[in-house]
Amino acid sequence: MAAVVCRRARPLLGTLVDVQAEGPGAQAAVAAAFDEIAAVHALLSFHAPHSELQVINRGVPGARLLVDHRTLAVLRLAATLYDASAHAFDCRVGTPEQLADTRFPIAVDGDVLFKQTKASMDLGGIAKGYAVDRAIEVMQAHEIERAVVNAGGDLRHDGVRPMVVQVRDPRNAAHVAMTVTLDNAALASSTAGGLGAHAGSVSRIHDAHRAHLPALAGATVQAPTCMLADALTKIVLAMGDAAQPLLDRYSATVALYSPI
Repeated sequence: MAAVVCRRARPLLGTLVDVQAEGPGAQAAVAAAFDEIAAVHALLSFHAPHSELQVINRGVPGARLLVDHRTLAVLRLAATLYDASAHAFDCRVGTPEQLADTRFPIAVDGDVLFKQTKASMDLGGIAKGYAVDRAIEVMQAHEIERAVVNAGGDLRHDGVRPMVVQVRDPRNAAHVAMTVTLDNAALASSTAGGLGAHAGSVSRIHDAHRAHLPALAGATVQAPTCMLADALTKIVLAMGDAAQPLLDRYSATVALYSPI
């Protein structure tokens, strides 16, 4: 009997999300994955005024906040990477006065957040990867043999039969720079100018000296989870270091690094 295969795509997370599953529970798994991605988006969207992230951003220093476990997971890693990368991974946004306090905007104590500074946060550099991870996790609860989630190049494979991924040159999307075999792992790609960047785009990422990077500078990182891969691409770009020690700490590798 042929395996049951279900593949669907929907616009979410500011891109087109492609979800695939194989096995008797494939259809239910794919439906659950999209529900979870939508839930993460609703929690962590910087552009939705009523998202949990924006509730946190509006909090005053000293506020004690109880948040969803998914929000907590992302903020915990964001805070850890902010400190571990000497602030190269920086999701803080605000006025110069708000950013003068270089502490991370929140501190985590168990399951509770404490607002530390007046700065806000934009989790666009890490939340998409987390949504991919959560989709894979909820799919694992169903009777499937294989799952793949691809959110605009942030992707993760789970199950049987490794997949071959074509990594495109950030300077020329029509050119395949290399291929990577992905086996129960995640891969994420970022350019300094973001999705759809071109040579004249303004970079969203600064280097370690706080200068704007070339918009088409790019990095692709393979890691155990997509949240890690997503965040580590920004650290590689900001630090200008494809051998960044944090990669070893998180069992990650650079598949492609193009500084210009």
